[in-house]
Amino acid sequence: MYSTKKNIQQLLSLMEQHGVTDVVLSPGSRNMPLAQSFAAHPSFICHAVTDERSAGFFAIGLSLNKKRPAAVCVTSGSALLNLASAVSEAYYQQVPLLVISADRPAAWIGQMDGQTIPQTGVFGTLVRKEVSLPEPANETDIWHCNRLINEALLELTHHVGGPVHINVPISEPFFDCTETQLPTERAIKRCAPDIEKWQTAHKPLIIVGQLQKTEAEQLKPILSQLGCPILCEHISNLGSHPNFITNTDLILNSADTKQFTLDLVIYLGGHIVSKRIKNFIRTAKTHQCWRVDAEGACTDTFQCVTHIIEMQPKDFLQMLTPVNCNWLKTWQDASKNVEAEIQKLDFGFTPFSIVKQVLKQIPPQSTIVLANSSVVRYAQLFSLNTDIEVLCNRGVNGIDGTLSTAVGYASANPNKKVFVMIGDLSFFYDMNALWQTNLPQNLRIVLINNGCGEIFRVLPGLPKNADTERFVMASHNTSAKGWTESLGIEYQSAKSTSEIEKCIGLIMQSQKTALAEFFSNPSTDESVFNKIQNLRI
Repeated sequence: MYSTKKNIQQLLSLMEQHGVTDVVLSPGSRNMPLAQSFAAHPSFICHAVTDERSAGFFAIGLSLNKKRPAAVCVTSGSALLNLASAVSEAYYQQVPLLVISADRPAAWIGQMDGQTIPQTGVFGTLVRKEVSLPEPANETDIWHCNRLINEALLELTHHVGGPVHINVPISEPFFDCTETQLPTERAIKRCAPDIEKWQTAHKPLIIVGQLQKTEAEQLKPILSQLGCPILCEHISNLGSHPNFITNTDLILNSADTKQFTLDLVIYLGGHIVSKRIKNFIRTAKTHQCWRVDAEGACTDTFQCVTHIIEMQPKDFLQMLTPVNCNWLKTWQDASKNVEAEIQKLDFGFTPFSIVKQVLKQIPPQSTIVLANSSVVRYAQLFSLNTDIEVLCNRGVNGIDGTLSTAVGYASANPNKKVFVMIGDLSFFYDMNALWQTNLPQNLRIVLINNGCGEIFRVLPGLPKNADTERFVMASHNTSAKGWTESLGIEYQSAKSTSEIEKCIGLIMQSQKTALAEFFSNPSTDESVFNKIQNLRI
């Protein structure tokens, strides 16, 4: 019989699948549900050693002899500290040693409760990985616990062996060992590509996150020949191709997603802007999900990764042979249909019309820096010249630093036009970026000023009242005119549709640093936003 604690059940299931089946058990009450569960499972070989100092070295001996990881499991408090010598030996001898410690709930740390110490971090830099598991109370906790265990077990033998520490908080009552069967947990494996799986997949999908332009140029010719849908965004820097689906967010919002069932998802590159893509993959019935990463990091963006492929994306893609994927046309047709619906909309004088016209007129071989929040999302609604390089601070996705990044980039390459498209809060937050003695003359700024943080205004369920306007959307009546003109920046503004072209013309034709400020109405912006959300194909 096994413990009813979910984190313990998950730990045993994944240890078995990762081949960690030798467990050295030291006595204690808090680790009793762990010991009982290990002893009850036919796949585990249990060894009883009372002295924890000896137990750790005993486990090292097992690992050395069997050429595979071994585990040592102890109770809470000072028992864990007694493993320090064995952990240091395993670290410097590169022996895969799994340390499992039972723990008291975090609320009792430092409250003079027996055998209770801060157990995370006790081994410092002498472990290759350390995780403290949640006590799952919902589906997100279950996923989190699964991912942490997988991450820890994968590090036991990643490149070289070494010790790993998994801390398991266990609340009372903890003597309930009445579970008759363990769950079948998702195991994440680090492995080589399964080429046969790729070749036999009926509905494969490749998702490409943020890439630098140079890397994207290397991958584009390979990706374009693979014969399956490639979901990408402007920040992927792949440009246009019939197989590249760049309006996925609109497709998933307006189409029946039941037609987009999956059997293989391959994800490479960095961040993805679209929340709909993330939710689509997270809820889809996907048989396998491969994450391609040069460092072999266990990144589980879609909560369903099954394989970590530690390779450079280019080397990985070159291993794939083109497939005859019938459902590519399904995506292509959906993309064309939603593009046709977007073209029918009258955007009026809103950020949508401004973004559309700016993107259309940016000259080839330029760079555009997109600000976070609304701008990077609105830009995705419209096509962009393949030769345009796209930058965006998507590492943390904050509003700070977009303008400074653009100024720095323009300064480093004075012969290349650098455009930055930015909202009002992002601009004013970072306006000191323009406070430079040698401001780059190749910088062009498109400032969309609707007097608030527009992305907050359209959040579902957000109450619309005076407090929200002031404290959430940060409503204001500020203009960039005085500040920019005092710095010698050429300035132009627009408050109507008829003035858009004049403003865009300024930044396209100016021979010096220039800023075009577009004042839109947040209520009108929201109305057009709702029209886009209601598109159906």
